[in-house]
Amino acid sequence: MKKRCLVCAQRKGNRVCKRHNDGIICSLCCAEFRNSDCEGCLHYTISARYMASKTTSHFIAEINEEVENTVDQALELAEKGEIEKGASMLSSLRNDHPRNHLIYYGLGVVCALREQLDEAIEYFDKAIDIFPYFMEAHFNKAVAYKEKLDIANTIAAFKKVILIGDPEDKFVKQAQSFIEAMERRVRETAGIDLEIYLEAGRKFNEASVCMKKQEWQKAIDKFQECLAKNKNNVQSHGNIGLCYAYLGQKEKALDFLNKALEIDPSYEPAVINRLAVESLKDGEKLKQKEFESVEYYRDYPLRKKSLLQSIFSENGFFRGKIGGQF
Repeated sequence: MKKRCLVCAQRKGNRVCKRHNDGIICSLCCAEFRNSDCEGCLHYTISARYMASKTTSHFIAEINEEVENTVDQALELAEKGEIEKGASMLSSLRNDHPRNHLIYYGLGVVCALREQLDEAIEYFDKAIDIFPYFMEAHFNKAVAYKEKLDIANTIAAFKKVILIGDPEDKFVKQAQSFIEAMERRVRETAGIDLEIYLEAGRKFNEASVCMKKQEWQKAIDKFQECLAKNKNNVQSHGNIGLCYAYLGQKEKALDFLNKALEIDPSYEPAVINRLAVESLKDGEKLKQKEFESVEYYRDYPLRKKSLLQSIFSENGFFRGKIGGQF
């Protein structure tokens, strides 16, 4: 059984504190009361780096043993399959304790168990807003993003875990392992380092926003910026082709769609869009109302589904032009 924190005597202790003669204190008290006297302590060093990157420098988190125990009970119920009962307990708690980070964390876990990942992330963010050093919330936020196949936000959340956590902590080790595995994977598949890959992704997202606004030339320029960093990004080639089709430039559209298929012959959005572009007359623009966006690599190959089959199975005819996502 874990010892109680020497400072608050309420929460479970999990950190050795030199200021308290190597006694055990909880992470919340460690974060709340550390100061320059703690210089030399690993947790002080990590938190100093973290706070230097934040615009706010103070937070207030509620310490309530009764709430903590109830949250534990609710999560035990949820993990045993009684999700609605656990959720109800947490919702009732929130009415009386609207500034308790553990309650929002618990609600985030419940949403994750329901596979409501966006809602889970919102709750983890609320917990982190109240208690910025809440490593478990950062970690579970990263896992939720990982389930969404949102690599950029997954890595950002895991980096926060590494920044605020003890290097020997299991969560920190898992976060570091994931990032190292991603770095290896990106080098093997794209031939670039992880930071360049993520920057290419940011350029892709900017281009996608331009596409949604029907700013076709701006989108082309942004996708080209993405390709300057990650030349074999299939979706950028395909989307540039689509943008040229909307501009009525058939030849250029086909060139980029063919390039996408040269990189990945199984990339179905380019197959579909090439059929649509080939049917256009010279100078004719693809009708804008037919544009539809999908996250192809997330929603189809990884789920062993076919985009072509899903299109043709709906009323037996082709519906829509598809723009792939990064």
